[in-house]
Amino acid sequence: MGKRAAATVAASLTITCLTASTATAEADTRLGDTQILSASIHDGKPLVIGTADQTIFTATVTASDPEGIDYIDPLLYKGPITAPTGYLAAVHEPECTVVDDATTRCTWAFVLGQSFLQDTDAGTWRLHVNATANDGDYHRQEAAASINVKRASKLTANAAPEPVTKGKTITITGTLTRVSWTDSRYRGYANQRVRLQFRTPSGTYSTVKTVTSSSTGYLKTTVTASRDGYWRYSYAGNTTTATVSAPGDLLDVR
Repeated sequence: MGKRAAATVAASLTITCLTASTATAEADTRLGDTQILSASIHDGKPLVIGTADQTIFTATVTASDPEGIDYIDPLLYKGPITAPTGYLAAVHEPECTVVDDATTRCTWAFVLGQSFLQDTDAGTWRLHVNATANDGDYHRQEAAASINVKRASKLTANAAPEPVTKGKTITITGTLTRVSWTDSRYRGYANQRVRLQFRTPSGTYSTVKTVTSSSTGYLKTTVTASRDGYWRYSYAGNTTTATVSAPGDLLDVR
């Protein structure tokens, strides 16, 4: 990961990004009866990042031991644990709740943003967790949870000519773009399958056909005008790029 400069949130929270040289090879290990019960990042949702300098999200871990939990340490990383391309530490001490004598739940805040990222940083990040009990027992998981960090995308659609006579050909054009974190600009996303969708003024969208974006992200197709309604393009996204739908373009058919 490039651009690993420190950043601040509200002038007080500090993010620390560690280099891959600090990586250690460690499989899931457990000593005694300590157990990581659950872990989640961003409520299980993808994290979509555009051109904002900072995006705050959280991770929550619950762990248990009959003697009680002393501390829980989380660390986000990308790539294999033996050769990660980046690390991300929490920005401050966790907010912890003692559920009962044995169980503790902690939540941490993390920060990512365009200024920290390069385009190759999109994809799956995993949460390494070390839960240690008051008696020294521990449970370590190298992938207790994961999150897809995605590049934000944009999509347009325009149906023409308008108005149009029923039975005539209409052309729907548009452009699919996604953010480049490297230079903070949206650029055309090539060779992607995008759905052309239609709905009546009172109906819901259904897919009419699939169109593939050009080398510049450009979309163009034709259909026959039959009735008034909204036309749009919709992109399902993938592991590195967010889902997006264009605003519907209302076409008046006469």
